[in-house]
Amino acid sequence: MVVLLENPHKSELATFLMQVFITLIVCKILGKILSFIRQPQVIGQIIAGIIFGPTVLGNIPGWSDYIWPKSSLPVFQLIANLGLIFFMFFLGLELNLTEIKANWKTTVPVACSSIIVPVGIGCAVAVWFHELNDGLLVSKAAFMLFIASGFGFSAFPVLATLLNAMNLLNEPIGIQTISLAAVEDIVVWIILAVASAFSSGGSALQGVYTMLYTLAFIIVMVFIIRPIFNRIHAYYLRHDDDCNLYVVVGCFLLLVLGAFTTEMMGIHAFFGAFIAGLCIPRKGELIEFLSLRIELIIVEFFLPLYFANSGLNTRLTLLNTGRIWWTLCVLIILASVAKIVPVTLATRLCTRKPWYYCTSMGILMNTRGIVQLIVLNIGVELNILSPVIFAMFVVMATVLTFSTSPILYLLYRRKHDPTKLEDSNNAQSLQLILEEENNRNDHQDDVPTVELESSLQRHILDDSTKMNNRRKGLYTSVDVRFNTSQSLLHSERYQSRRYSRMTLF
Repeated sequence: MVVLLENPHKSELATFLMQVFITLIVCKILGKILSFIRQPQVIGQIIAGIIFGPTVLGNIPGWSDYIWPKSSLPVFQLIANLGLIFFMFFLGLELNLTEIKANWKTTVPVACSSIIVPVGIGCAVAVWFHELNDGLLVSKAAFMLFIASGFGFSAFPVLATLLNAMNLLNEPIGIQTISLAAVEDIVVWIILAVASAFSSGGSALQGVYTMLYTLAFIIVMVFIIRPIFNRIHAYYLRHDDDCNLYVVVGCFLLLVLGAFTTEMMGIHAFFGAFIAGLCIPRKGELIEFLSLRIELIIVEFFLPLYFANSGLNTRLTLLNTGRIWWTLCVLIILASVAKIVPVTLATRLCTRKPWYYCTSMGILMNTRGIVQLIVLNIGVELNILSPVIFAMFVVMATVLTFSTSPILYLLYRRKHDPTKLEDSNNAQSLQLILEEENNRNDHQDDVPTVELESSLQRHILDDSTKMNNRRKGLYTSVDVRFNTSQSLLHSERYQSRRYSRMTLF
């Protein structure tokens, strides 16, 4: 007799597929609901993970035993960590090194203040928090560096989402914030790698050796592997074939090699994946080709699994005393002050922008979200952070990320000239008009559209003088390639596709 509906626990694959189905459905529903109040999708994923864990549904008898039995957790965690490795590779791909170089005069000083002050305050907080770490026998240096990393990170992908949703991604504030977050994340990931090295146990000398291995790994990847890869890519680029199968497979082999090397060195595999993403050649269409093909499955499939796994380790019920909640409030205030104040003052000194602009930069850099949760989960995996401290930092990351969008709207969007924000959509509207006109001409025996194109070209280029700082060369490329209406539409669609991909976060 054939049994159609067997117990899914008899098959590890069936159990995993059931967990994936529930996770994706709940994350998507919560993400959609929160999108109505201008919140990024990552907030819904964080909340969904907490709901799955012992804080909410874990208290229901039979929930954890049936949906997430202990025997299935290693497989689920392995797939979630694989998603983390691909996400860090994607994050390295998305860092625009050209923009960082172009804005280095303002980016570097502000980045220094945005890193030094929070990391310093984080180290001081770590001394205070050490007694809350439930007696875990870990290196004090590793504990301090992990807490400091939690203070120093800004959520690069979440920032891109918020800026894109408010039509600020191509504004000066958007360009400067993204460049600043990119520099900051590179430095703090290195700090986190050092913390992981110290957490591996052994003497301080072994930790120093691991740090030297890390430095050697970065040097080899940047100054040896990257130039070799660039030469190979340049050969195929000259033949207009820079996205062929061999180059793409080479990129993934570099990802696996980097992740494997850092994991074997005693550092988490995420660091090798991140460095591998930075080493991928920036010329041609390779970055766009890879990003478009791996982003959707990472954001819509792997990250919800990662947050579900994170939620299974989050027990907010441990925050059950007035002292802990008072400590949590102080933690949120300190983390906010450590970010907002130095970024605001440094931006004011370097750019001479109005105070509301500088404060908005500080508010944006105070966004935590996904990156900080990755740091926290790594700390739990390495037995550096106790469940109580982990739960406190999860609440802090959620609160700070949730508050960024409404505060930024009140502080910046209302003070900013609305007409300037509307001007950023003028070109897109003109492209729609042009497309409709071309479609009409297609039904009229292909009447030439040279006059329409010339008129629209002049109109667009006149408007572009107002938006030159925000549209960074878009109209220059349009002017050079404005032979037909389709070239203009292609350029606009390319830009919108590049930035709209970030809204997935």
